[in-house]
Amino acid sequence: MADTTTEAQQNPWLHGQDGPPPGIPRPAAGPAPWANGPSAGAPVHVEPAALHRAAEVSRRLQGELRQAVGHAAPDTGAAAQALGAHGFGSGAALGQVLTWWTARWNSLDTRLGLTADRLEATGAAYRSTETSAATAFKAP
Repeated sequence: MADTTTEAQQNPWLHGQDGPPPGIPRPAAGPAPWANGPSAGAPVHVEPAALHRAAEVSRRLQGELRQAVGHAAPDTGAAAQALGAHGFGSGAALGQVLTWWTARWNSLDTRLGLTADRLEATGAAYRSTETSAATAFKAP
């Protein structure tokens, strides 16, 4: 039996879709599974230093991605141009693939940067809140 699902259905994240592909049931509407669950009202332990380390990892991955793309993109573009100049149809196809991948690389680069920014901001907010609370509870 032939598989009739499209590549976009199998890998929706490659095509800018945030939701599940068609045919995949969505969760039932209603309160989130953790609302009123056994952990409802339980204390939350946050380590701002861990958030900062995670932000550093995200920035490191962003830099590694930029370096890899910085090497691959020009070489791929040159190959596409050379193939096209010699009459190979694969040159145009390679150029299209490069354009497609460049958009995905740029999107991932942006997401890694935003993730790092948000992790750092969250860690800073927790530190600030803890400092303010500690100051407020000090005896006069």
